Amino acid sequence: MKLRKVGTFRRLISPVAVLAVAGVVMAACGSSSSTGTTATTAGSSSNVKKGGSITYALDENLAGWNVNTSTDNELVTTEILNMIWPSTFILNDKSTPVMNSQLLDSATVTGTNPQTVVYKINPKANWSDGQPIDAEDFWYNWEAQSGSSKVTDIDGKPFDDATTSGYSQIQSVTGSNPANGAACASATIKGIPDTISCANGKTVTVKFSPSYADWKGIWGSDNPIVPAHVAAKVGWNTGFNVTGTSTGQTVVSGAWYTIQNDTENQFVVLKKNPSYWSTPANLDTITFQIFNGDTQAVPAMQNGEVQVINPLEVDLSVVQAASHLTGVTRSLIGGLEYQHIDFNQADPYLAVKEVRQAIAYGTDRKQIVARNVGEILSSITPAGNRMIMPGQPGYQDNGSQYDSVNVAKAKSLLQSAGMTMGSDGYFQPKTGPQAGKDLTFTYKTTSGNALRANIAQLFQNDMKAIGIKITPTFEPAKTLFGTDLPNGQFQMAQFAWSVTPFLSGNNSIFCSYTNKANCSSNHDHYANPQVDQLLNQGASASSTQAEINAYNQADKLIWDDMVTLPLFQSVIFTAWSNKYVNITNNATAQGITWNANEWGLKGS
Repeated sequence: MKLRKVGTFRRLISPVAVLAVAGVVMAACGSSSSTGTTATTAGSSSNVKKGGSITYALDENLAGWNVNTSTDNELVTTEILNMIWPSTFILNDKSTPVMNSQLLDSATVTGTNPQTVVYKINPKANWSDGQPIDAEDFWYNWEAQSGSSKVTDIDGKPFDDATTSGYSQIQSVTGSNPANGAACASATIKGIPDTISCANGKTVTVKFSPSYADWKGIWGSDNPIVPAHVAAKVGWNTGFNVTGTSTGQTVVSGAWYTIQNDTENQFVVLKKNPSYWSTPANLDTITFQIFNGDTQAVPAMQNGEVQVINPLEVDLSVVQAASHLTGVTRSLIGGLEYQHIDFNQADPYLAVKEVRQAIAYGTDRKQIVARNVGEILSSITPAGNRMIMPGQPGYQDNGSQYDSVNVAKAKSLLQSAGMTMGSDGYFQPKTGPQAGKDLTFTYKTTSGNALRANIAQLFQNDMKAIGIKITPTFEPAKTLFGTDLPNGQFQMAQFAWSVTPFLSGNNSIFCSYTNKANCSSNHDHYANPQVDQLLNQGASASSTQAEINAYNQADKLIWDDMVTLPLFQSVIFTAWSNKYVNITNNATAQGITWNANEWGLKGS
């Protein structure tokens, strides 16, 4: 899922409501084939001025630049990298993956046993430092995300991956020179090809074993291609955690823009890539200005400081304030992300299923929905699925037993878990580090976020009613997502997973944590072999229905284990100045900047 942490791969959802839509409707232009497709959109306005600038408000700071690692895996970073690091497929505003025909000439499935995909890279495609984008980039990104314990980063440590889905199923990556058909030279070290090197290796043949249903999701969308020649020198895990003047030199571009300026926790300025080989972007610069919280976005737009806002978490006050803005288009849709509460099973009390179930039965999810998003979008209800969102084919509510609060059942479960009620109305464990003391958990979430602060207060009150003390802690996103979650330094955490149409992205979150290489997004120390089997079955399914069935079965088991408590499908609110065209909301983890290369000032 991709974190917003909000969260690397996600699921497909159809927008469930729109308050206002842009005057230009954008549509996909097909899917991958031997003849290629387009990454631009039919229906985009051609009435665009060349040049100019735009400023987009971000309300979360960046943990680092390599979104393919578990520590840097944030949606806000993806929204910037959409214009810097290339993707084989782009998720458009219809939640449909379309081939990036500026990067690829074609992407073709040429065989089924084993499943074989041949990518033909644009002969002109190159990185901004002059190095070609070629087979070596595909190979290196596979190696880094393969989940194999046989390969390590330059510091000798295992590669840190946000997800290994798909990459772990690759059997081989072979490059060749289309001019003469010669295969790239390769060497095998520790069971995995260690180098691929050849002049103009622009044809890449990838074989999967077992097959991978979501093959369009690798090297693409919110899982972009990292420049291999840079990563091999600075390191995959931490080499891209740079700021200041060195950022643009390290995070070299393979797309429409390069990094001109990066001032940590303040702004990132992109300028048009002067060496871009295909259709250039319209705007000269895009500035991402970082604000400390959602509430500053609307005033910044009102005074002309920013021209696009997309608050991380939407509450009613933000929508109401934005309704008074003039000369602005507003879009409100059900998003491909859901708010949830994580339980760290490394904690001796949260390791007990009955305690987690008691918390779920004691949480008034309907009230949380009503008090936060119900007045914004009435169709939002308590989330019933972690794998498939409402509006997506195959969605089913697997968690309806937790729709209504059951205080009596919650207390009964805590008693069965060895707790006794104290005179102050709080349960006390009989054993363990809190023996004889009130059962207390810390509850971490991001700071500067009105919606999450409100959820924390409501949850704290709910837990008091069943006899559990909750201590909310609000931290910068960089700390929560870059340190606490990856290192298991939390008891409970509340954030959102942002999703794509690729169900296999769930694997790295819910597969058994003991498989650290492939399950690095499993922050909760959860393990269930039955779930592992179903996730693997879904990822290699031969049909969409088989994939859906497998992930629904896995979700049912996860509800029974109460690994995480889904709260509600998030609402995505976006507003932008009418002076610009070709801006369209996007419910996926690709974010609204999925087509920022087409953004531009409206022509006369």
